[in-house]
Amino acid sequence: MRDFFKTVLVAAVSSATTATVFTACAIQNQSATVVPTAAPPQSASASTPARASSAPVAAPIASVRAAPAPQVATGGATNPAVSVFQQNGGSVVNITSMAVITGRFGSQTQQPQGIGSGFVIDADGRIITNNHVVQEADQLAVTFQDKTTVPAQLVGRDDLNDLAVIQVDLNATDADGRSIRDRIKQVTLGDSDQVTIGETAVAIGSPLGLQQTVTEGIVSALRNPGEESPVPRNQVELIGGAIQTDAAINPGNSGGPLFNASGQVIGVNSAILSQSGGNEGVGFAIPINVVKRVAPELIQNGRYRHALVGVTSIALTDISPQVKQQLGIASNQKGLLVQQVSAGAQQAGIQPGTRRMSVGNETIVAGGDIIVAIDGQVVATGGDLRGWIENNKHPGDQATLTVLRNGQRVDVQVTLSERPQQSP
Repeated sequence: MRDFFKTVLVAAVSSATTATVFTACAIQNQSATVVPTAAPPQSASASTPARASSAPVAAPIASVRAAPAPQVATGGATNPAVSVFQQNGGSVVNITSMAVITGRFGSQTQQPQGIGSGFVIDADGRIITNNHVVQEADQLAVTFQDKTTVPAQLVGRDDLNDLAVIQVDLNATDADGRSIRDRIKQVTLGDSDQVTIGETAVAIGSPLGLQQTVTEGIVSALRNPGEESPVPRNQVELIGGAIQTDAAINPGNSGGPLFNASGQVIGVNSAILSQSGGNEGVGFAIPINVVKRVAPELIQNGRYRHALVGVTSIALTDISPQVKQQLGIASNQKGLLVQQVSAGAQQAGIQPGTRRMSVGNETIVAGGDIIVAIDGQVVATGGDLRGWIENNKHPGDQATLTVLRNGQRVDVQVTLSERPQQSP
């Protein structure tokens, strides 16, 4: 049976505790002896979930609509979460990932294997969610606020940004034969570049399968694209950066929206850092501006093309001053020591190391270029390089790598290639 959580990274061990990053969705089927299992969502429709398909829908993402006027909360309520839910509850959906099990004599049954959340982004019934919510699904079902459940198709997905677009058929009907068209209520997308630490954050989703659950907190921190934790192996792999929040996020919230106090979506809830497997006040959302960049390409092509420099490197911050001295590198020097090159970096003449040195149980190839900047932006870690490329470049674009070569700064123009697609 599947684990209750889909762990995206290994545990980060300290002297006293173990913290693990979990994807914040996927209530998986399991033995009752492990952990309690949330009941699968009930369907209010007789429709049968359609098989998940990667066929792209060639249409652009809808433009961001103006924020609606806030509704006045009744009963004297003043908490921002009240108006946020009133405005947007109908735009948030529950997503059930289904496995098709083939039995004896070719009979097939549908078995729910995970639950996540999502939100409607346009009038054509397209829905944003996390890739890890849908990636292993044979079929997908979407449940709206009024409990109506209809099939959904996969439009496109991107593993590296953990984003996916699915779509419901506007002509689908509920159990009473009524079209679902009037249930399609799109959200308003905000601007994650304007998010500030300390502002209100409201999450709506299906934690532990409990649909239409609202939690509130603040934006605790903003994590830069490619930012790396100082604690080894304690990483949140969100290449486009992350909005950190203490709003309660639990398994089942994945793919659901994170709103600001004005009711605009500022992020897509994706992961939690936890010692227990449940919410401990450290949740992460993919910035909505990443969605704005990735979703149109997923809708148009079914996938997102990532740019690639073509270097394998070691961050000098990971090398001790003593080893730097052996390598002939200043103890305070930062950058990426190039180990191997390929693709555009190789063609542009970026120089890899030539001398192999054993350092403890590791091997370092010394003598290569040290990358210190890209397009004038300082580079100290691999995350700095990956983050800049991911959020600012496309395959075929040029980038200027500034390297230290024999003690001199040299600018090298590199034409970026396309990162190979990862296997499903």
